[in-house]
Parts: sequence; structure tokens; C-alpha cells
Amino acid sequence: EMAKRAGRLYGIAVSNGTAALDLALRVLGIGRGDEVLLPAFSYVATASMVVMQGARPVFADVDPRNLCLDPVQTARRLSLRTRGVLCTDYGGNPCDYAKLSAICQRHGIPLIVDGAQSIGTLFDGRPALSYGTISTTSFHAAKTMTTIEGGMIFTDDAAIARRLRMLRSQGEDPGRKYYHIEIGHNFRMTEMQAAIGLMQLEKLDRLLAARQVLASRYHAHLAALGLPVPPGIPKSHNSYFLYALLVPQRDEIAARLKLQGIETRSCYPLPLYRQPVFEHLKHEICQVAEQACQSILNPPMFFGMTSEQQRRVARELAAAIEAIAPEHGELRKAV
Repeated sequence: EMAKRAGRLYGIAVSNGTAALDLALRVLGIGRGDEVLLPAFSYVATASMVVMQGARPVFADVDPRNLCLDPVQTARRLSLRTRGVLCTDYGGNPCDYAKLSAICQRHGIPLIVDGAQSIGTLFDGRPALSYGTISTTSFHAAKTMTTIEGGMIFTDDAAIARRLRMLRSQGEDPGRKYYHIEIGHNFRMTEMQAAIGLMQLEKLDRLLAARQVLASRYHAHLAALGLPVPPGIPKSHNSYFLYALLVPQRDEIAARLKLQGIETRSCYPLPLYRQPVFEHLKHEICQVAEQACQSILNPPMFFGMTSEQQRRVARELAAAIEAIAPEHGELRKAV
């Protein structure tokens, strides 16, 4: 059922989104000495699963319009060792799949889509998860739809799908019980998780529509603040897993909001190459990612959130900016 929603021939359920990335990279033959190009602005698993294969993540900058992997920077960072491009749809805002796909086809390397935040995201009328040699997603409890914990891998290649099913289940031949062809993992999804997922799928259109309403309200309530909101690129449809704002003196403002009982997130506060686990890697500074990490703020966005609650977030955010960063400009009393 998920493969149908993703516009794919095959969907392979696994225990979580990180396991999905691990298996996707492994089945594509990514290994020691290889390089995989990926965005500097992403969740840690995007890079750590590359390292788990013995390969080296190469960090490229993001496009300020969608905070996703910049195709221009991607083309510039490719090398003779590049064996794949791994992209992410930040907060449900899609990558430029036309340009990224063309780059990968031109160089004969796979495009891998880390679609942990991509359910409901479209590019050029197609599901984001339909792009790439392989795409993955997450059903973590925080996601738009959930199996409480779980993930999935998508592909249109029958041989890849067969091997993925084998690797997720101890390397066992899918047609012969207790006959193990290669070393694998226990990355299976449980039947109970799958049952929850099927029920969530029945609600998915309603869940996605609710997030569009929440995003539209934030557009209206926050317009007077004049804060930058990544608009996306042409032909994109944002599923709004996250709502992204760029805020001056972000940490101080987030702390003040917390004192008012408003919890926020900053996805993500560090470029991946500044994470302690990756600091030893040689890298170039990615200016857009650096700026985004310093100012990104994700306000609360939950099912059942009322317009008045969102209006209160806007009022408290305006008050925090007036108190902490008045140089940002006079805020309209309409907020």
C-alpha cells in the first residue's frame, strides 16, 4: 500500500528509517574508499549511515529556497570517488529532483532519497519518494504518519527489492527458510507495527490536509513579523512535516518562548561537518547551511492545534524579538 502511495513498484518494510538508509546504501554497493555526496544541513543519520558502510560523506551546501541539497554545489563537489548522491527533503520541502537526477544520470551514479520527512511531498506532480534509484522513509512517532517506530525502502528494481528483503532478515533466502546467502540484519518490521501503519494510511490524506491548514495559519499569523520562510522551488509541494522560520538570535528567542510554555525545535543547530563525530573529516564551509543552522526555528505544529494557539505563538514570538532583537525592525501591532 505504501509503494502505491510512493509511486513505486516495491516497498520493503524495515524496523526504522536509519535501518532503511543503512540497507539502501549497502545494496547499492557503497563501501570502503567510496564517497557519497550529501547536504551539510540534515539529520545525523544521513551521514552516519554512509560512514557505517566504510565510505566517506562529502558535505555540500543547500539551496536557501528549500534548505535542500543545492544541485550547483552538488555538481561542483563530485569526484572520481563519488559513488552516490544522497539528498533529503527538509521538513517536507522537496529537492530539485529534475536537476539532481540529471547530474546522477550524467555521471552514472545512483540518486538515493532520504525521505524521512517526505511523505506527502511532491515535485513536478510526482511523490518525492518516487525519485531516485532507491528512496527511504521513516514512520517514527513524530512523523506525519507512524507505525510508532519503523521505516521503508522503495525501488522499481526487482533484483534490488529481493536483496533488500533478504538483508533485512538475517540474509535468509526469501524462498527457502533457514537458508542464509549472506550476512544480514534483523531489521524486520513487526506485524503489529504494520497493522498500525495500515490504519494510519487510511487517514493519511486527512493528516496531510491538516498540516496544510496549520502551515496556512502560520503564514497568516506570522506574516507581520517579516521573518524569512524558505519558499520552496518551482514545481514543489511542501507537505510541512516542519514549519521553518529563520529568526535572529534564535537560541535566546527559543529560550524565552520556552519560559512562556511554547516548545520549539531547531532542526538542525549544527552543520553535519561540525558534529563532533564528523569533525575529523576534511570539508569545505557551506555558507547557507551555516546561516540556516544559526537561525532555524521550528514552531510547534501538532494535530489539533487551534488557530488561537498559533496566534499565541505569533504574539509571543513577536514579543521575544522586540525584547531580544529589536534591530530586526518594528513589528506590526496586528500580530
